[in-house]
Amino acid sequence: MQKMEQEHNSFFQPQRQSRTGIVLLFLYSIGQVIKNSWALIFIFFFKKKDISPVFIVLFIIAVLILLIVSAVLQYYNFKYYIDPENEEFVIHKGIINKSTIKIKKDKIQEVNISQPFIHRIFNIYKLEIDTPGSSEKEVSVSALSRQNAVDLKKYLLSENDLKIENTNEPVEEKTAPQSIRISTLSLLKYGFTANYVQSFFALISLGIYGIFQVNDLLDKADFETRLNYEELTSQLMTFSVPVIAGLIFFVVILGVLINVIRTLIRYYNFRIAENDQRLSLEYGLFNTKNAIVTKTKVQVITETQNWIQRKLNVSFIRFLQMGKGEDEKNVSSVPGIHQSEKEKLIFSIWKQEPEFKHALKPNFRWLVVNNMKWIIFPLVLICIFNKNLLMDYWLIVLAYFIIVELFLVVSFLNLRLYYSDRFIRLRSGFWDIHYRTFEIEKLQTVKISQYFWQRKANIGSIILYTSAGRFSFSAVDFLKAKRLFNYMIYTIEKSKNHSK
Repeated sequence: MQKMEQEHNSFFQPQRQSRTGIVLLFLYSIGQVIKNSWALIFIFFFKKKDISPVFIVLFIIAVLILLIVSAVLQYYNFKYYIDPENEEFVIHKGIINKSTIKIKKDKIQEVNISQPFIHRIFNIYKLEIDTPGSSEKEVSVSALSRQNAVDLKKYLLSENDLKIENTNEPVEEKTAPQSIRISTLSLLKYGFTANYVQSFFALISLGIYGIFQVNDLLDKADFETRLNYEELTSQLMTFSVPVIAGLIFFVVILGVLINVIRTLIRYYNFRIAENDQRLSLEYGLFNTKNAIVTKTKVQVITETQNWIQRKLNVSFIRFLQMGKGEDEKNVSSVPGIHQSEKEKLIFSIWKQEPEFKHALKPNFRWLVVNNMKWIIFPLVLICIFNKNLLMDYWLIVLAYFIIVELFLVVSFLNLRLYYSDRFIRLRSGFWDIHYRTFEIEKLQTVKISQYFWQRKANIGSIILYTSAGRFSFSAVDFLKAKRLFNYMIYTIEKSKNHSK
């Protein structure tokens, strides 16, 4: 009996997902139909008033039958297994257009286990496999038991060839020597102090998009009611300044509340478990996610913190690993972490806390160039195309000048490049200050450049290239940058020779 169970659970033989996957595929198909055709459904039901109820019922039944058949066929045509000879993870899928996906084990960047809300209902898990150089998940296996998901994850991330042992008890991750939990209070502090500017503009954009979509939908359905944009704009302009300020304040508060709720839902019960090779991040209220940070693959550690967060002793850190750019969604991050907890994580990765005694500052010409780009050049364009615009809207132009100049000056004062024997750190930002820390020996290469008009002023740029992205620091003392460049190139080459 035990032998039969081992053969059934072996990843080295083609096998299907949990049978509950049929239900998931069916529900997912319904969601996709509603998402992609809600406008047509709206027009269909509200424009046509003489539709027979029998026809509607028959139509819905026919659609459901098609979706059920599609879900069953997708389930039976989806098989996965491990090819031990070629060290590959193989997936066969497709109904009409069949395809085969093969991923080399040594090319796998991350294996994440998550449990979205619907998966929780059926007590199954989703496994996602990511490889370097891709902004999206390469492969997703949507319906696995916890034991199969954990076993498969452990094998795909193992450094050596392992034979998975199957038992009647679920296999758990190796016990971590230390763990960190981000409290709900810390998440609240972070939610109230982060991303409110983005939330404000997102709400404004969503409102404008919603108005256009509703009006377009009414137009398609031949409704007589329309939204008059000119009348709406004129009514808005007649509002007094306090009313407009009140509306802006309301939108800002609403944006903050939405950001707090979103942060709690996304990062609730955030836990970090550590072993010798990896950090395991698990979080989520409705959609439980599990992410892995492999210590040896960490290229850059980014910390973001503003003045309020510094007073509240919380910050946001991100671990950029091989093949992951800074703007990608699947970059592992930790919100609302305390200073002491952050130091523990960094020490566990680099075995020391980076300290810096030397720093490079940008030349004041950085400020001059950016003033030309963001203030002088736009004003010249306005004068060329419409001279009266400056006179008619001089108050708006003045406000723009003050805001942009303040942004540039503060950003200039915050710009720094710190360096030590082992690490480089770039500091930048206006309100949210970003600290990007690199281990020199893990840099792919370093480049310095100098335009011909910069030679007399002895300034130039230094550019750091990693597999996680490209980072630059401009208008720096070129002689100092050159000395730092030589040292970093020497350290990188020395590291490469040791690794051979």
